[in-house]
Amino acid sequence: MDRSASAGIVGAAMAIGRSFQPNLLTRGSTDQAIITGASSAIAYQAYSAGDALVTSVASRLGRSDEPNASRRLAVAGVAGAVSAGAAFALRWREHEPDLRAIGRLAAQTLGLIAGASVVATVASRDQRSGPGWPHVAAATAVGLGSWATTQPWKSVPGSATYGETPTTIEFKGKFFFEDEVREVTPAKAAVIGTGVAALTLGLSFVESALTDATSKGASFLLGGQPQDHRFVGRATSLAIFAGVGWYAIAQADTFLGKSGGGIDPGLEKAPTTPEVTGSAESGLPWNKQTREGARWLSMALPPATINSVMQISTAKQPIRVYASLEVASSEEERAQVLLREIDRTKALERKAFAIFSPTGSGYVNYVANETFEYLMHGDCASAAIQYSVLPSALSLTRVDEGSYQTRMVVQGIVERLLAMPKSKRPKFFLFGESLGSQVSEEMFRGLGSMGLQGTDIDAALWIGTPAATKWRDEIWGTSLLADPPKVNEAGIYLPRTLRDWKNLDAEQRSAIKYLLLQNGDDPIPKFGSQVLWRKPDWLGPEKIRQVGAPQGTYWVPISTFLMTFLDMLNALVPTPGTFAQGGHDYRAVLPDALRETWRLHATEEQMVRVNKALRQRELAWELYRDWAAANAKPAQDVDKARAKVLKNATKYAGYEVDEAKLQEIIDTGRNPLLD
Repeated sequence: MDRSASAGIVGAAMAIGRSFQPNLLTRGSTDQAIITGASSAIAYQAYSAGDALVTSVASRLGRSDEPNASRRLAVAGVAGAVSAGAAFALRWREHEPDLRAIGRLAAQTLGLIAGASVVATVASRDQRSGPGWPHVAAATAVGLGSWATTQPWKSVPGSATYGETPTTIEFKGKFFFEDEVREVTPAKAAVIGTGVAALTLGLSFVESALTDATSKGASFLLGGQPQDHRFVGRATSLAIFAGVGWYAIAQADTFLGKSGGGIDPGLEKAPTTPEVTGSAESGLPWNKQTREGARWLSMALPPATINSVMQISTAKQPIRVYASLEVASSEEERAQVLLREIDRTKALERKAFAIFSPTGSGYVNYVANETFEYLMHGDCASAAIQYSVLPSALSLTRVDEGSYQTRMVVQGIVERLLAMPKSKRPKFFLFGESLGSQVSEEMFRGLGSMGLQGTDIDAALWIGTPAATKWRDEIWGTSLLADPPKVNEAGIYLPRTLRDWKNLDAEQRSAIKYLLLQNGDDPIPKFGSQVLWRKPDWLGPEKIRQVGAPQGTYWVPISTFLMTFLDMLNALVPTPGTFAQGGHDYRAVLPDALRETWRLHATEEQMVRVNKALRQRELAWELYRDWAAANAKPAQDVDKARAKVLKNATKYAGYEVDEAKLQEIIDTGRNPLLD
């Protein structure tokens, strides 16, 4: 193992120490293992490659009789001094240019590599042999020092910065603003640390062998000595690891694509309601529906349920039309399919029409949709067009296609509305969640506020808009995180966190026509490739961090990126039937936000019943699908699958649930007669 490998281990130890600091949400031991293992392995590769470059430069400087260690220390010292000056000159500020952030990162990385090189050189036993136990002790000291500087005993995750509220969860004397609180136990953390250290050391031997082979190959092809090509060897190793990671992601895409394209057991029968896509009248084959499309269409609210909840007798059958990914081979054809469904069902003859932009998997937020249908007494139509069947995190490359086809649908709607007498036109609404927010917002990219003002869209509600959304950046502009945002002249309001919106007075809230909601601890509006190479605003100085941002946490390129990515995967783990508020979950606030922003009318008593019905239906449909899936298992697995459903039902309901009670929950939530 060469000195560059020892520098890599020092860098990995530094990464391990920083990987235990909190981020937006709590995390479990498995998540911590992924963060620690991946960040230390990547740090090892980066620091060893950087040190190889230091060694290569040192070998070409100075007199031939000068000890190589002295030259390494000199080169590292100069690099450290240069990096310190550059990092100070390029210190962080809001809205800084990308080149400034990249320059600062390069300077900081150079300084850290220089420091690791110094530690590795000093810890080496002598010039001739590779590093031994002294470098292990040095790496351990660096790791402990790195951990101590994060002050984990003072730091708290973003979800714990809200204090006690009606929607927080109490866990071990603290309150967390998320659906599920996780923790890393000390024993597991110790095992994880030991395992990662062993893995990193083992990886160093593999990487060194690969680097040696590559360096010798480069020497054979290009001439010179193998040590002259160590940097090429390190870079090759890094490329191989990246290739393996890319292959793993591709395999995950394939697997998840298959599961997202199938219809759930129990939903194989097409709807019989003419107003719903998939019915015989629609002419669209039910087997062309994907999982999420079939769920949404199967859950169409019947008029009897609306009558029961709203205590009226005049409810209509709401219209739901959906263009699945499988129903057509191109965006243009898919948009035309949806427009034909809108025409067939006479959707624009209802009092209100809404486009619900789905998430990456094709999921339409039923809380928002059903609230719309309840408050409109069914005299409304909802439309959605699918652009992917994968989870949003794996559908990022489909945003442009999704936005393109959604724009075609909006254009088709506007053309139809303009051809109608103004008095006959329905209210036109837009809703987007998660990646669906980005898809629908990007229709207005480059137009700022004018994009919405130039359409016939009466109101819009977006929740959890991803950080990569360019139109959202246009609306935010040069606003500073320390300054409370205001409703702009077009009626657009982009709060820093949900609390900003809640703290507005009635007059200000009544001026909002287009609302972009985000929880302070929601990683979706915060995660993106930029977290890898620049410190995000939400991790700026403590005095400007908003509620929901972690306290006492430092930005570390690889670790923060991995933490935020895993926070994103853990951001929505709801308990069916229980509406929490936090992370990427907006169920608790959605009914009121929709009623207020879309100017829908309901009494407070009606809203109480709507909220109760939403919870009942969520639990009922979840258990119905789970029970149907359990009964569809092979005979030898049915009993075990049923037992699991009953166990989960007991957890969700809060009391012991047997098969009879399970059926009662399903019937109560799905039938019109609510208790």
